[in-house]
Amino acid sequence: MRRRESGLTAFELAVTLAIMAVMASVAMPPYLKWWQKTQLRGAVSNMASDLELAKTQAIRANANVVVEFETGNYTLFFDLGDGEGGDPDWEQDDGDPIILKRDLPPGVQIETDSLSFPHEDTKTGFSGRGISLDITTPKTIPLKQGPNNRQITINRLGNIDVQ
Repeated sequence: MRRRESGLTAFELAVTLAIMAVMASVAMPPYLKWWQKTQLRGAVSNMASDLELAKTQAIRANANVVVEFETGNYTLFFDLGDGEGGDPDWEQDDGDPIILKRDLPPGVQIETDSLSFPHEDTKTGFSGRGISLDITTPKTIPLKQGPNNRQITINRLGNIDVQ
């Protein structure tokens, strides 16, 4: 009797790898689109929750809370203020405690060029009553990741809406 060696030949291995490569090339683009949308959706959800947190903390402490936006992150801090009459000075000074600093997922960005808050383009906040400090008309915070875009709107009463 003849004994046969078990295993794959080089040709069989090459055919198997070619089939796997074709399957991966078909499956990857939809997966990557799904992954990008999921990351963006998560970032928008976190930001909306964090804005609600800023409003709640402002009410709880009866103090001004400022939200400062940068391209890849945002920071929430109490603004105990050096401004006139207890108004915020819009700066995170040594005595102003940070509530939260959150980095956005890779590829997700805040379009800071599109921000136009009245007092400081990239900063907004909430008073001790939970009302927006500087907003008289609804303002949007646009987030993007590649071709996907979402936005969060804050109105003058401090209500937050995700679109």
